[in-house]
Amino acid sequence: MPADGETVMIRVIFRLLLVTAMALVWTTAVAGADSRYHRWQNKKSFVIGAMYYDLAYGPVWWKPVPKNFRGDPVIDVLKQAGLNLLDEVSMSSGGHTWYPGLRTVRRQKLPFLTLAGPWEPFEHFQTRVNWFAEDSNFFGVQLADEPQKPANQTIHRRQQVWIEKTHPRLLTLICESLTNTPAWQAEWTAIKSDAIIFQWYPYGTSDGRSPTITRPVLACLERAARHCESHGLGFFVARGIRSRPKSESTLRLNTFAALAAGCRGFVDFTWGASSPESGYVWYKDKTYQGPSHRFQLLARINREVAHLGRCLLKLRAVRTYHVDLRTHLTWAGPNYGFDEPDKLRTGKLVAVEGSPIERAPRLMVGFFRDPADQEYFMVVNKRESRSVDVDHDQLAQPVTLRFRDDVTAVERLNRETGKVERLPLKDGAVEFILPGGTGDLLKVSNGRPFAGIK
Repeated sequence: MPADGETVMIRVIFRLLLVTAMALVWTTAVAGADSRYHRWQNKKSFVIGAMYYDLAYGPVWWKPVPKNFRGDPVIDVLKQAGLNLLDEVSMSSGGHTWYPGLRTVRRQKLPFLTLAGPWEPFEHFQTRVNWFAEDSNFFGVQLADEPQKPANQTIHRRQQVWIEKTHPRLLTLICESLTNTPAWQAEWTAIKSDAIIFQWYPYGTSDGRSPTITRPVLACLERAARHCESHGLGFFVARGIRSRPKSESTLRLNTFAALAAGCRGFVDFTWGASSPESGYVWYKDKTYQGPSHRFQLLARINREVAHLGRCLLKLRAVRTYHVDLRTHLTWAGPNYGFDEPDKLRTGKLVAVEGSPIERAPRLMVGFFRDPADQEYFMVVNKRESRSVDVDHDQLAQPVTLRFRDDVTAVERLNRETGKVERLPLKDGAVEFILPGGTGDLLKVSNGRPFAGIK
């Protein structure tokens, strides 16, 4: 086939992908209106949780506590971090025994998940779920971590069916790398879990050698979000809290880019680490040492998430758009430019402008709708740095939003206070500063309240 024929074919394929994506967006409300995830999420808070590996080597949950053992995790510290859920995953290869973290969690009535596995005989799985089934703070079961073997997927599908029938209030989840799209799609197709935890560890399992977070990774985020939205699934992200130290701007973009795409909660990897430079807390010689050097920063970000999460849970994510990019196809799927001529937006937000010193301001905008069909938008500053010692003030970006002539003011949900602010327009525009990696949630002021905000 000649070169021009190949170009035509590429364009045809891309247009088909765009049409398919638009169809998925418009069928979302019907597909997910009464899903198991949505029934589970009803009246629950936005999940901000962490996976717990037993680095303190405590006793299993049913055994007596040694006199010199203080209990782990320390719930007061966990709450200070802004977390409201613990995913007890000590039974995986990273831990050493059965659910030791649940002793203090259950005593303090903190919501929790447990990690299962492809156990045979099947009664072993049933017994472990039944241990906690009557506890109202037992929120669900992470069926598996990266269940890539077909034989294991068959077992997990059987577990899913049993939970739906026997314990329908419990949520089921699987966990897989965000960038391994063939794996998570195949796993979910076989298992049909209620939710997926996508592991997104910037400069760890994704973009390990890149100087910045790359376009395909952002396309992976969009692809995961639209898959979950169209199937009525819980879309959770495991932020890369452990492993190599990350800058504030990277941790923020890890958070706010996910929120802009439609993330419904975080289940971070992980609560503890073996170094004070990562994790929420750290351990040495099987002993809890205290909060990590990143603890206060993570707690501050989590408080902002909690303020925004009250509204975001009431919204349907539509699509994310990039101010600095034209619509293009990556190996993971499309990224959409802000000038994409689709019919998914009202057109009230006409333009988004960033720092005048950049040829193409690094900004992304996630669009949402509430049950009354009001439009919301989260603007995110994509500027971030791998360097932990970077001057974060230099990553802040002035943002100008320009609106249609019939718009006189916008409202912003302040991420630091949780209060709604009215921002009048001047010459049809509003201006504000966004720190590196950070996003703000806004809507046009029309006399109607922010969804979920009293």
